Amino acid sequence: MGPAIELKDASLTLNGVELLPKINAYFNPGQLHAITGANGSGKSSLIKIILGLAAHQGQVERHWQGADQSAQAQQIAYVPQQTAFEASLPISVKEFLLASLTRRPFFAWQKKADLNQVHALLQRVGMQDKGHLRLGELSGGERQRLLFAQALERNALFWCLDEPMTGLDQQAQELINKEIMGLREQGATLLVIHHDPDWVAQYADQVWCVDNGLYIQGDQP
Repeated sequence: MGPAIELKDASLTLNGVELLPKINAYFNPGQLHAITGANGSGKSSLIKIILGLAAHQGQVERHWQGADQSAQAQQIAYVPQQTAFEASLPISVKEFLLASLTRRPFFAWQKKADLNQVHALLQRVGMQDKGHLRLGELSGGERQRLLFAQALERNALFWCLDEPMTGLDQQAQELINKEIMGLREQGATLLVIHHDPDWVAQYADQVWCVDNGLYIQGDQP
């Protein structure tokens, strides 16, 4: 099962400006937590605090289930908002995933098992016919799906997703949603920034809101 996440007086100040005041919150393990709020309210900053990607005050604790959890079992998957790739980069989708999967340069000798795994990852996000494309040739939705495929490779039980449906067509949304629901069934702890109230009401176990920098627990769906 994924970890419980506890924030103790966690806050974020940048260049003397308080972006998030002190937050005390507890995210239950093995549940899908939807994070909502207006644009610019600090949702992405909150995720970065939890992941340790932003210098912050206070404490963020991850309580993994079982004292003997290995480092491998404590993998974390993060899918940020859409990332632009330089159009001139001579790297294909397949090579990008191979480098992530094998931790070797993509031009190194490629094992058939690795190629099969890359194909399987691309198939899960509906991009099995896009492996030959350069990163810069991808649409915004395709970039989002590629980042999700890269995260799937980690087999993580703690996920942070920053608006994962942005730029996706209906078919792609259904594929990604299926993967997210599968992760929840496996006991993963998921923190998902989402702007669609219908999706939040249907799928979230807990709903949280960032409102004017104040992090509060919303009504349960």
